[in-house]
Amino acid sequence: MAEQPKDPKTASGRLKVPSSDLLKNLPVKQRLPMLYSQKLEYLRETYKHIYIKFETAGITTDLTDVLAKTGFLPHPQPEQKIKVLIHNIIKWLDPGNLLILHFRPKFTEFNVVNLLREIKLAAPTCRFEGLIPVFFGAVSSTKQMELYKHLGAFGIRYVLFLTPGASPDHTLQEIMEELEKFNGMLQAQNSTGKVSGLDLADDYEEEPLKVRNYKKLVEMGEAALANGKYEEAIGLFSQAIELGPNYDALMDRGDAYYKARKYMQALADYREAARLAKTAPTPHAKIGECCLVLVAATAKPGDTAKAKQWFADGMMHLRQAAEQVIKMEDGNMQTPEYLPPIPYAPILAALAAADIRGLGLAAEEEDLAAFARMALEKIRERREMASDVSAETRIEEAILMARYGHYREAEKIFREVIAEDVEHAGPAFNNFAVELRKNGQYGKAFEIYCELLRLEIPDREIVMENMKNAGLLHAAALNKSGRMDEAADVYRAVLAFHPAEREWILCDLALTHLSLDDRAQASLTLMEALYINPKLMEGPRFEPYGQLTALRDEMMNKLKESAG
Repeated sequence: MAEQPKDPKTASGRLKVPSSDLLKNLPVKQRLPMLYSQKLEYLRETYKHIYIKFETAGITTDLTDVLAKTGFLPHPQPEQKIKVLIHNIIKWLDPGNLLILHFRPKFTEFNVVNLLREIKLAAPTCRFEGLIPVFFGAVSSTKQMELYKHLGAFGIRYVLFLTPGASPDHTLQEIMEELEKFNGMLQAQNSTGKVSGLDLADDYEEEPLKVRNYKKLVEMGEAALANGKYEEAIGLFSQAIELGPNYDALMDRGDAYYKARKYMQALADYREAARLAKTAPTPHAKIGECCLVLVAATAKPGDTAKAKQWFADGMMHLRQAAEQVIKMEDGNMQTPEYLPPIPYAPILAALAAADIRGLGLAAEEEDLAAFARMALEKIRERREMASDVSAETRIEEAILMARYGHYREAEKIFREVIAEDVEHAGPAFNNFAVELRKNGQYGKAFEIYCELLRLEIPDREIVMENMKNAGLLHAAALNKSGRMDEAADVYRAVLAFHPAEREWILCDLALTHLSLDDRAQASLTLMEALYINPKLMEGPRFEPYGQLTALRDEMMNKLKESAG
């Protein structure tokens, strides 16, 4: 084996360029730094720091290695959410920094031009001379030539078009060749003093105002939606859509309609969003959710036929959403980094929100349960591999697990989410308790509500009422099974939280004391109830407590005897 040079650098610190024969035999990651160290000298003097962000992590890693050996200070960047990426790009584009950015939108219409607009809106003084966008495709395509016009409007001076599907070594070679061309362009501009870049968009001056208006309307709509002002949100999103039909605005307005229980309008927006983004699973999942909500709305008044129609439509769209997810997974087998952490998340959200139990639709209920079990299995597989799963998605998964009897596993997820952030306790524990209560697990539901009420939570009155209902059902079941002592403990636990209408809970407790043959304690409990509401025994609501009438009479007689 030929001996490798001990020091490939010259006295000046540059990489020494070996002979062409020796270069040919070197691995690409060794050959490219030697070949381009001197060729990129001007670029290195202009941009010492290079930030690298490719959607394929392997390219980022390889390019970082090559540029470091070429004398640059490279900073590889991981996958980031849009808002974080926008914030970081503004920092990276400081003078003296170069950013090589490959941004491929995932499952939305948000592209690199949208990204630049968002950056400009967030930081109007941000300059893009140090940004090199990267695209994989032929330079001659009409769509890419159109990109030159749009990107030039932002002051971008150079774009990299790389060969799609090429080997990693070929891609590295192409990038270095393009950087050499950019280096030459910078030198030419420096010598002439003339900045030549991409063609400018004619309508650049008008477009940002429209974009600013759109962004402001959407932000105001999102704020109104978050604050429960659904009609206001609908109006704001409608104004945004008038500026141009857009997938995100349609989905947002659909969500506002859904929250306002205007399901037909929500369906219309979700269907239009599905038309705009034909490969996205989320609109189909939302359509399925709306349809399943309408199942309950039509079945309760007794229109079973219509309910079944809504169910069939809902399941069709949920299955379409699942098919889209499968296509996404198959199409990204070699690049799983392009997939969201949980591709089935929109389907999971729809299933968690849609509950058709107790409507007398046994066959449909079983069909939905079978689909939900399939989705849970797929989600479980992905969750074990994913590192960034939102608390909302994990809560929805746990809701579905609890609904179908996987209580221990569901509780584990709920408690993990709460341990990470106690603010999640409200939605996590309340949803868990609801599922337990609907499945007849009154005792466990009562325990969860009691635990939740020991924390600082919003909507405390609603949780208190739910706790009381679960506790009363649990105590009634205990009484029925002959466990009166335990039932009495549950009534006392409910009373400890000072719920509304305490007098009726005291009546239940008094009856339980009678069942235990403890008339003295029953009398004291009844007296406390009468103290709260002296007219307690006068209305029809008291009829189920008839035994307490005799107890009251007995108390009155004893009081008369003691007075005599």
